[in-house]
Amino acid sequence: MRAMAVYVDVRNLAKDGVGARRIAGVIDGGELVAVAAIQDGDRTATPELEFSFADALTLAEACLSGDRRALTTPGLARYLSATVAVLFRVSCAAGALQRLGEADGGDAGYLDDRTETGPDEDPD
Repeated sequence: MRAMAVYVDVRNLAKDGVGARRIAGVIDGGELVAVAAIQDGDRTATPELEFSFADALTLAEACLSGDRRALTTPGLARYLSATVAVLFRVSCAAGALQRLGEADGGDAGYLDDRTETGPDEDPD
């Protein structure tokens, strides 16, 4: 059994039943990202996925470059979303990023953020 620093804890929609959770964090001194399933109240999780930050970076760069093999990697969404979520939480805890409120936050420059119509907008 290995200890895991949990940074992400969400409801596991893939499992039926109340209390199913999915967690993501780091293990082995921060060298590996781990994703696991757990039930509320349990202290032991069932491992689902482990990978290094270096592997995640290599995969992300390949996807960004348009590498078709990388884009069809089984579990691609889970790899990249776990990496982003863990790195975001760690960065926020370190003070490197501001925490997000709403997705828009009222300052993204969308038209609904403005109290009046600008010169380039039609009020009707």
